Amino acid sequence: MDIRVGALRSATHAMGPGFRAVLWVRGCPMRCAGCVSSEFLPTGRSEHAMAVRRICTWVDTAVKRRRITGVSFSGGEPFAQAEALAEVARHAQHAGLSTLAWSGFTREHLEGPRAPIGAAAFLALLDVLIDGPFVQHEASGDPLRGSRNQRIHLLTDRHRPEEFTDAVAETRITPDGRVVSTGVVDYTAFDAALALLGVR
Repeated sequence: MDIRVGALRSATHAMGPGFRAVLWVRGCPMRCAGCVSSEFLPTGRSEHAMAVRRICTWVDTAVKRRRITGVSFSGGEPFAQAEALAEVARHAQHAGLSTLAWSGFTREHLEGPRAPIGAAAFLALLDVLIDGPFVQHEASGDPLRGSRNQRIHLLTDRHRPEEFTDAVAETRITPDGRVVSTGVVDYTAFDAALALLGVR
């Protein structure tokens, strides 16, 4: 089974509580105005496909080399590939890691009769779900929520609400000179601050 991958980040503090690996998937049935991950909306080509086994090995490597405490799934729309991502989430939980996913679907939709294939299995393997479409006129700087309509659901007792009170963003410069930012933030303000610092 393959997953259409947009990007991988082996360790960050910016995408959930603790020190986490992040998998951004490609493909999203929604087209929310102002989406900050618009490059991951298309499904992608065959070269973007990675085997579940390979991604699980990547998680294991992040545990050994970076001492991660969790795995986060973003996109794109993770629940558009729920069956395959459930396998990765299962592997992560067996390794003792926390699991978190964003979805443009609401929790009610994901638990209902019109949910994407595999949604129930994926949900059952998540500690945290952040749900709801991005609504541009409700954009906020709230931690891990792109807009105020989105909700943080603690699906297990692994995490506490106070772990979701700080907004964190990280910026790094890649070997080819690109500036890459990670986090759920107001990127207009964030990019303006970077420009003032001479980074952008």
